[in-house]
Amino acid sequence: MGRYCSQVFTLVTLLLILDNLCVCFCNNSTSICRDQEREALLQLRRSLVDPSGLLSSWEGKDCCRWEGVICDRVHGHVINLQLLPQPTKDETSPMGPMLLLVDGELNSSLLHLRYLNHLDLSGIDSNHGKIPEFIGSIKQLRYLNLSFANFHGTVPQQLGNLTKLEVLDLGNEDKNLVVDDILWVSHLQSLKYLDMSGSMISNERVLMQVISMLPNLLHLSLSGCGLHNFHFSSNRLANSTSLVHLQYLDLSSNLFESPMPSTLFQNMTSLQHLDLSLNFFHSLIPMWFDKFTSLAYLNLEGNLVDSIEGGLFSFLKNMRYLKSLHLCSNQIGEEISTTQGNSSGLIENSLESLEICSNHLKGALPDWLEHFTKLKSIKLFDNFFSSPIPSLIGSLSNLETLDLSGNGLNGTIPPSIGRLSSLRLLDLSYNELAGHIPESLGKLRALQELLLHNNHLEGVITEIHFSNLSRLKELWINNNNNLSFKAKPSWIPPFQLVVIGMNSCKFGAKVPRWIQTQVNTIDIILSNASLFGPLPSWLANLTLSKLDLSDNQITGPLPEWLANLTFSKLDLSVNQITGPLPEWPANSTFSELDLSFNQITGPLLEWPANLTFSELDLSFNQITGPLPKWPTNSMFSELDLSFNQITGPLPEWPANSTFSELDLSFNQITGPLPEWLANLTFFELDLSGNQITGPLPKWPANLMFSELDLSVNQITGPLPEWPANSMFSDLDLSFNQITGPLPEWPADSTFFELDLSFNQITGPLPEWPTDSTLSELDLSSNQIIGPLPEWPANSTLSELDLSSNQIIGPLPEWPANLMFFGLFLFNNQIIGPLPEWSANLTFSILDLSCNHIIGPLPNMSTNCSYLDLSHNLISDSLPTDIGIMYQVSTLFLNDNLIGGTLPSSLCNMELVALNLAKNSLFGSILDCWNDSLSFLTLSFNKLSGVIPSSLGSLPHLTTLHLNGNHLNGELPQALDYCTSLAILDLGENNLSGSIPTWFDGSFHSLLILRLRENRFVGNIPPQLCSLSRLRILDMAMNNLTGMIPHCLGNMSGMINLNQTNSSGSVAVAPIQDIIFVPNEYGIVWDREHVVEILKGRHNEYTKIVLQLVVNLDLSSNFLNGSIPEELSFLSRLHGLNLSHNHLSGDIPIGIGNMRSLESLDLSNNHLSGIIPQGISALTSLAHLNLSQNDLMGQIPKGNQIQTLDDPSIYAGNPLLCGDLLRKKCFSVETPQPQKVPHPKDTHEEDKLDRMLFYVVVMLGFTIGFWGFFEVLQFKKDWRRAYFSFVDQVADKAYVAIVVKVAKLKRLRLSRSM
Repeated sequence: MGRYCSQVFTLVTLLLILDNLCVCFCNNSTSICRDQEREALLQLRRSLVDPSGLLSSWEGKDCCRWEGVICDRVHGHVINLQLLPQPTKDETSPMGPMLLLVDGELNSSLLHLRYLNHLDLSGIDSNHGKIPEFIGSIKQLRYLNLSFANFHGTVPQQLGNLTKLEVLDLGNEDKNLVVDDILWVSHLQSLKYLDMSGSMISNERVLMQVISMLPNLLHLSLSGCGLHNFHFSSNRLANSTSLVHLQYLDLSSNLFESPMPSTLFQNMTSLQHLDLSLNFFHSLIPMWFDKFTSLAYLNLEGNLVDSIEGGLFSFLKNMRYLKSLHLCSNQIGEEISTTQGNSSGLIENSLESLEICSNHLKGALPDWLEHFTKLKSIKLFDNFFSSPIPSLIGSLSNLETLDLSGNGLNGTIPPSIGRLSSLRLLDLSYNELAGHIPESLGKLRALQELLLHNNHLEGVITEIHFSNLSRLKELWINNNNNLSFKAKPSWIPPFQLVVIGMNSCKFGAKVPRWIQTQVNTIDIILSNASLFGPLPSWLANLTLSKLDLSDNQITGPLPEWLANLTFSKLDLSVNQITGPLPEWPANSTFSELDLSFNQITGPLLEWPANLTFSELDLSFNQITGPLPKWPTNSMFSELDLSFNQITGPLPEWPANSTFSELDLSFNQITGPLPEWLANLTFFELDLSGNQITGPLPKWPANLMFSELDLSVNQITGPLPEWPANSMFSDLDLSFNQITGPLPEWPADSTFFELDLSFNQITGPLPEWPTDSTLSELDLSSNQIIGPLPEWPANSTLSELDLSSNQIIGPLPEWPANLMFFGLFLFNNQIIGPLPEWSANLTFSILDLSCNHIIGPLPNMSTNCSYLDLSHNLISDSLPTDIGIMYQVSTLFLNDNLIGGTLPSSLCNMELVALNLAKNSLFGSILDCWNDSLSFLTLSFNKLSGVIPSSLGSLPHLTTLHLNGNHLNGELPQALDYCTSLAILDLGENNLSGSIPTWFDGSFHSLLILRLRENRFVGNIPPQLCSLSRLRILDMAMNNLTGMIPHCLGNMSGMINLNQTNSSGSVAVAPIQDIIFVPNEYGIVWDREHVVEILKGRHNEYTKIVLQLVVNLDLSSNFLNGSIPEELSFLSRLHGLNLSHNHLSGDIPIGIGNMRSLESLDLSNNHLSGIIPQGISALTSLAHLNLSQNDLMGQIPKGNQIQTLDDPSIYAGNPLLCGDLLRKKCFSVETPQPQKVPHPKDTHEEDKLDRMLFYVVVMLGFTIGFWGFFEVLQFKKDWRRAYFSFVDQVADKAYVAIVVKVAKLKRLRLSRSM
């Protein structure tokens, strides 16, 4: 309950002991307890169940020696009874052990303990019984603790008779106690400690009136009592001085809202501990907190606070005795690095713990933290800080916990952290930190947890980094950019780790031997660690819970000792393990074994008896042959054999086989479904993606499958009649060739989810039975015709998908009577206006897009969270009160005929996604968006004005499309805070000014940046080069000047790191960068549309193509200088357009390395020199334009470039020659310009080959040179003939050069005229 709770508790207990001077523990006493009191205790024991033998000492005559019993030394009376030895709340909570249970009702024999003043029943299990009323008759009690004793019902008012009571603890977490009339508490005038946490207080109006009548109260805890604001509405409280001595107040986990009322606390000037966490307080943290001059602990976690009045620094500076400030899980969105007033000099403070995690803090980490030298814990995780970690953090010598994870911190880890000698936890994970891990971290002798994972750290980790970390228990350095680990084979670490998390840390070796020294390790995660070779035999000696060696280059067959392992989870997936599966011995038990994505071959062996696998994954291998017969008593919870080459029909399984989940999908299983399948019980059976043919069998009654997936097969024929008692939780027959109309549904069949999409089902929909249990029905992409039939009002259907059919006519009225969760009717032929029931939708999801709905959008008061009316003919303006649809989080109205301005009531909606593109909206963009907005599309309208700065206050903004409007002005500085942006499209507007320099590495998620066709001026800022994930950069058709930054060639999002470059070096890119982008950014790519000019034409990209396209377009500007050779490093580019600029110099010689290039446009520049021969290596090139330059020499030849046979590609280059131009070239080979080396090339030529090459060249030169001149030395007539020939060649060369220069001058003169 906190330090001050313990202090108050101890103080009260000490007073009670001092009040009884003749008290001692009976173990040190010679007194013998009274017979009547001993018998009372024995009766109490008989009413208890003691499975742990806690009261085993309750034997013999002297009860004063019994455990938990304290007697008066002089008279032998029992004065203190404590049944459980450890009554702390952490150990007696419902999550802890219950050591004593009440059998029936608690015995009233306690009434015979007439001198009892201390009764502690905390932690016992009363078995939902009531608090006994007779306790109110033990009037001499001063201490009563009934906390966490599983009492239920009403707290008896008889407790109000205990007028001597100083401590009353009724705290619990189950909220099973009710205080129906709290007036009895006012009788407890001696009360100093009151804890009623978890009790529901009914008579709310008099609560604080009663509390104010307790003049000696020091400690008050009302956590989780369901209190509202009106519980503290009494005016008497504001004028009361009775709470002036209150030191501890806990009002957490209640229902308080609105700003914090100052009247509630104005007289509590002695407060030391204040807990208001887990309420609904909003607005700001007021300055009047500084009147609590003794406050040491303040907890406001889990509220809706959005700022701190005067700033955090001023707040802490004024609270000089504050030791702990907890503000986590609020909405504070300000910069805390700024200060008001002077922050220099000594600041008197006591702060030890600062926790402001899970807020919206941004900007830089504050430098003023160096003044709070007593800090032991700093927790600022899960915010939006975007600065380097200040080195001054190393001056906080008392720091024990530093958690800055989940931010956007950049730069390097400061070596000064190594000076924090008391540090136990260092968590810098999930940031953008780069550079090397400083060796000074190895000096942190007290460090127990080191978490640096999910950053961009690089370099080599050695033994020095761990030299003094003898107390380290958890190591997490996984998922960094280019981190490697090098240690001597004989290295013995100084620590004993419990968790080793080093996945994606490159070892480049076999499984390191030092791991076998870690005898306390539970989890080892070394996936994607460049480990190779076979599995070492010493792994069999480890006792682990989890071993993950996935995604490495482990080779060889599976070892025999694998069958005897006791690991809970072994993951060897994504390796190069070959050979057949081993023979599992009988009685083998694996919890989880993952061998997927290997090269395991051969057929499946016969499974031995009593084989038990909780989860076995053999998917994505090369297992062949038919399935074996299963033993009768084998047990698999989950078996995955998908994506193999298993053939033949399904074998007959024994009727008592137990499979929770069996996945045989995407194999080559053939034949019809067997009849015996109906006799089995599967939770999930997946046979999708096979070659199962024929019609569906007639399944018998009582068929029971939880989930059956037969999709993507070749099942034909009509649907059979479902048996009356069949039960499917989920049946998927999609992507087959099922024909005919839908059969009548039997009244008592049980289907919860049925998917018949993408078949050839025809005819109208049948009538639905009134008692159908169907919850989800998907009939999309069939040939169902006609209007919608009427569903019964009591239908249980929650989700209906009839999209992409041929349903016609207007929407009927009957959907108004149903409680659909989702109704999908998009891509049909629904006509007419929206019906009246649409104004009061009860659906959660309604999709009517791609129909022919006309008329205006009605005034809708809806509970719908997802509303899609896009691609219709909806006209007129948006309703002015559209904001009443406050529950709509996703609203798509794009591609309609909507006009007018944006109504201001849009700001009242808790929108996550809004798409109003391709309408006729005009006016300005609203300046009042709710911070829940993540996806905003207003493109292709007629909006004007400036981009509102309020968009910069949207912390979750992921995509912003404002292209195709008439916006003007400069980009607002506030957009600097939208660092979560993945797509920013501002093209086709009238924006001006320079490209902002704040487009830097803090935009770590930015994939697409379109600024084309605006009026931007100035240079291209080099900060754009740090947009590491950028895949589309389009700044064409602006007024940009200057040179192209060379660093653009370093944008890793445009580099295919999987591709081997010309020097042989290979880097590996994580596959999730390409495939799993939607999961990473939460983008629904089907909804994203980006227009790019590629291959000389406008292309609209969406869905998977948009995720993969990579394009750089800087055309139609005023850029000058040469094309940086570094651009040729962008090997992932599909399109490069630098046309219509003033570029000069050569085409980069490394152009041939851009193997993904499909479109290259360098036309209308001043490029000179020859066309590099490497351009012929661009095998994907489909569009090339080099026209209107000063290129010369022969057009390169090659397979792909030969197909580009349009002469206009090279037009306007008079010095080019080649067959395509019908202009012959001289046979002299054109010299190639020197290639600039790739900055990441690390390939070194073999030194021996190089040396041999030099030796051979020198020998050849020596022999040839001296051999030739020795002949001339002895043959005089040969010597004269030779030098005469040289003179003639020199004269001819001189004449040829003079003539050629004259022709070139005349040619250029004619062109200039």
